[in-house]
Amino acid sequence: MNNESVLPRLQDLAERAKRSGAWVAGNFLTPEEAAQAAQVFRTRKDVSLVLDGGFAQAERTVPVFLPAGLEDFTRTECIAALEFRFRLQDTVGHRDMLGAALGLGLQRATLGDIVTEPGRAVLICLRRVAPFLLEELQTAGRVGLRGAELPLDALPQTEKQYRQARCTVASPRLDALLAEAFRCSRGAAEEWLRAGLVHLNHAECTNGAKQAKAGDTLSVRGKGRCKLLEIGGESKKGRVWVVFGFEA
Repeated sequence: MNNESVLPRLQDLAERAKRSGAWVAGNFLTPEEAAQAAQVFRTRKDVSLVLDGGFAQAERTVPVFLPAGLEDFTRTECIAALEFRFRLQDTVGHRDMLGAALGLGLQRATLGDIVTEPGRAVLICLRRVAPFLLEELQTAGRVGLRGAELPLDALPQTEKQYRQARCTVASPRLDALLAEAFRCSRGAAEEWLRAGLVHLNHAECTNGAKQAKAGDTLSVRGKGRCKLLEIGGESKKGRVWVVFGFEA
């Protein structure tokens, strides 16, 4: 979703919060949209923006606008956590749950993160669609589901697991990191940058000379995403050791 489509809606939510004196929440944002929103609204004095995905490491978040003077909102009126149980011998992944939910006619923006583990899946959604999901989401593929609401403070720990790759780069410049992480030439990385395909921490970046730091997220549209987990010292050949993390 681009700036032209999401930002006007967010501006409207902010104005509604300002006029009403009450908090106003929107639909889920992608990480890229959330980064854009945080940048646009960070200097506003009349409203403040809170991004809540249900748990600390959630990627998809709901924007909540609070008028000046209001410091809190009721999370459970915005979002819900639904737990769907299934047999341990069955396998249900993120794609299975998402496909099953979208197959009911819901829009992707009504759904947040989906966390799967043996025997259960936890789906974050807008409060208004929670009753419908609990009633209608009974299977994912051929696997039967039993749904119930889960308190937000009982959400499972969801620290991401990464497949790590340790290598060396000429420098922690973005173009050099992209070339190594995505196994391409430096020239190809520069083309991606010029074409606006590269995002650094979910915000578009066209500057290949920009120095990245440990913890940064690098992504290339159509190619994938990784996290720069570590930047170490120099190798014997004067190159810099880095560790990339790719979602397992």
